[in-house]
Amino acid sequence: MLDVAIVGGGLCGLALAHSVQAAGGLAWQLFEARPRLGGRLHTAHAEDGTPLDLGATWFWPHNQPAITRLVKDLGLHSIEQVDDGRVLHLSDPNRAPEAVALTPQLSPAPDASWPATPGAVHGGARRVVGGAGAIVASLAHPLPAARLCLGHSLVALTDHGDHVALQLQQGEQTHLVLARRVVLALPPRVLAQTVRFSPELPEAVLQAMRSTPTWMATAAKAAFAYRRAFWQDKGHTGNAWVSHQQAMLAEVFDACGPTEGPLRYPGAALAGFAALGASQREQFARGRDILLESQIVQLFGAEAMDPAMQMGHHWQDWATEAETCTPLDIAEEGQGPMGHPQYGDPLLTDGHWDGRLWFGGSETARQGGGYMEGALSAAGRLRKQVLSASAAAARPREAANESRIDLQNAQHLERFAAWVQAERGHALQRYRERLHQALSRQDDAQLTQKAVLGTLESLYEDALDQLGTLPLSTSHLPVEQGRHGLTPRVLAPFKGMIEELLAEVVKFNNTSCALSNFPFEHRPSRDYLQTIRLDIAATWQAFAMAVNARLLGKLPEREATLEPQA
Repeated sequence: MLDVAIVGGGLCGLALAHSVQAAGGLAWQLFEARPRLGGRLHTAHAEDGTPLDLGATWFWPHNQPAITRLVKDLGLHSIEQVDDGRVLHLSDPNRAPEAVALTPQLSPAPDASWPATPGAVHGGARRVVGGAGAIVASLAHPLPAARLCLGHSLVALTDHGDHVALQLQQGEQTHLVLARRVVLALPPRVLAQTVRFSPELPEAVLQAMRSTPTWMATAAKAAFAYRRAFWQDKGHTGNAWVSHQQAMLAEVFDACGPTEGPLRYPGAALAGFAALGASQREQFARGRDILLESQIVQLFGAEAMDPAMQMGHHWQDWATEAETCTPLDIAEEGQGPMGHPQYGDPLLTDGHWDGRLWFGGSETARQGGGYMEGALSAAGRLRKQVLSASAAAARPREAANESRIDLQNAQHLERFAAWVQAERGHALQRYRERLHQALSRQDDAQLTQKAVLGTLESLYEDALDQLGTLPLSTSHLPVEQGRHGLTPRVLAPFKGMIEELLAEVVKFNNTSCALSNFPFEHRPSRDYLQTIRLDIAATWQAFAMAVNARLLGKLPEREATLEPQA
């Protein structure tokens, strides 16, 4: 069973998957209906590799901190959208476009002599070098491929009280996946249209889902690839508006990348948004390509059709994708109030089914809803909600498991303590054997000191070997200031052994005939015994550190380094 199932491989779902993977310890998978990741972030490429954004394109650093920070954190670069405040305006299909300059409020100026304001057309927007698809690739790269399931469409969800069952369709196959928590990182309106919930969600929640329009659901976008930006030779920025009734594109902009440096694009590009509504575009499908190219020529000149200059164009109609657009979106096109929708309905930001079901996607974000910023805002909210809920639910299971492990550890340590106790009873015998060996070699220097140290060193070595045979479980125990939580318990059976051994050694030496010819050893002085104690202390410290290192060696590498994890 999964701990977390993420449905939707757009920016929100990918960002959340990134967080869940980084948190560690959770079984998770991401399911995406499309054969690719990214959702409404979709970058095609011209024949020479020039990236062409067919979905989300811009971000605004002055009021979108999350996407701005993500681009930087991923090591990506961005380029300012070409915008000097001027735009070509084509209001009559039978006349040439007029150059107008805009104020910051985007109001057409009386004539081209009106002073343009830089950034007036796009408001300081920036584009990601390599296209928005570079964000998708960078987020997906560190994620285990086996956890990313493409071509899996969610059909139904069933709450079973302690887990949720997901019914997923992959081609002709139906898969059943069980998860403790499910995150639906999809447009709410799409979920209301395509997914069965059992038990059915409250009517107020369903109404909130249906009432949340999917941003740019009915949009279509064209991108034109060229070998160079010929329009710039004529002093044009690439920005154009088309307002006549026969327009195929309502807005066109420069989609070129950097022209210098290692990140420069091999070619150039223009891109634009469709003027026709979703229900109208189907009528022009057969002649669409000719009409699109004709409009670009009318705006920027015959070079736009020059075979030596052009490298074809790409078209993306989001209204034709069930993962983005619903019949309700198409029915409401052009009927709602102008301006940006109000996103972030509280009914879609709280958990449902007792915290087993969560909604995500850009449309659930109050800040930046609909944009890439909103997707990241929703992912940030979900990261806190889902990880906290998973951690809270895991505590009872972990506590029970840790109790069982602690009991097993205690049994192993009892065996170890019994072994130590037995070896303490043999410590004097170890000393006598070493002493006799030294006498047989006629070694008459520091006999007691060497024999005691040798005794303890051999006993400690045997103890480390014995410790290595114990199947202790250590990963759940704390490490404080470099000391493992089990270290004091392993060392406890040795308490008092040194003084005990020294007392027996002094008693033995006093009665040993073999040492009677060595007064310094026969009756060790207080200073001599103190010297021995200092040496013993160093040996004990080395043993204690070796025990600690042995226990730390059983930990995963990230814990053993004692370095904080991001």
